[in-house]
Amino acid sequence: MAGLAFLVPVQVKIDDAVHDINTVREALVFLNQWPKPRRGPVYSCAVRSCNAAISGQMTTDQARQAFVGFARIAGILAKSDFSAPTDAKVAERPPKGGGFS
Repeated sequence: MAGLAFLVPVQVKIDDAVHDINTVREALVFLNQWPKPRRGPVYSCAVRSCNAAISGQMTTDQARQAFVGFARIAGILAKSDFSAPTDAKVAERPPKGGGFS
């Protein structure tokens, strides 16, 4: 079951409190408590992804990304997801020394 742990927790903010979601199972528990009137296609995708990871049909990281997508769309993602740097983030960094060539 250790394979169901996220490498980087997903932080969600509910009622001004930040909660760390550390595993696929925690994500699924969180999703199951989500209000029924606020459930939609992205919610359903996150639930299916978590269940697929638990049954070994999807990786933990894929389930995490589905949960991050849900949290972002729902407006509860506490901060940007820093699990993997992208080329765009690297390109935005100013050159060392701050000078221009």
